[in-house]
Amino acid sequence: MSAISAATERQFLTTVAPCIPDLRRFAITLTRNHADADDLLQDTLFRAVRKLHLWQPGSNMIAWLAVMMRRLYLSKFVGNKHSRAQTIPIDDWDGSTPATQMQRIEVTEVAARWRTLSKDHRDILSIVAVWGASYEEASAHLQIPTGTIRSRLARARGHLRQEPEPVRQAVLKPGVRSRSPGPSRPPGPSVRTG
Repeated sequence: MSAISAATERQFLTTVAPCIPDLRRFAITLTRNHADADDLLQDTLFRAVRKLHLWQPGSNMIAWLAVMMRRLYLSKFVGNKHSRAQTIPIDDWDGSTPATQMQRIEVTEVAARWRTLSKDHRDILSIVAVWGASYEEASAHLQIPTGTIRSRLARARGHLRQEPEPVRQAVLKPGVRSRSPGPSRPPGPSVRTG
């Protein structure tokens, strides 16, 4: 790289400054994305400074920079991994999905039922069902026989299943029936009394 005179550098900088808005518009038309356009413009200006020794004073600066920008665009964005969709194996994906309305209602119902359980049943469910401990580990932790763990766990699960649905009934508007099957009337004409 040959030495560049201070006068050439000043002339280069004064010639480049007015070209920046046009170069930015050109970068936006190439990338169709403002952030990528800003990156492309910065890369172009950086390369222009590095290649300053190749610039010939008096030549068309905007044409020189536009060709440089187009070549950078082609090498950086076209046919490169930047333009392809990135795939992530499902095992590595740690994103969560928001709960549906029914899931929220079910969680609220379980929380309401949970409070109605005895302390022994809550402890057993917490250790075995929530934390995933084995019956033997729960037995050792609570210092009670394994058979007692199994029977309390069965009773606690049964209690959670048999509780009425207070939250779902409260969520439904008055006069709206739930979808739970109820006693049905036999088909036939309705009879009005009195």
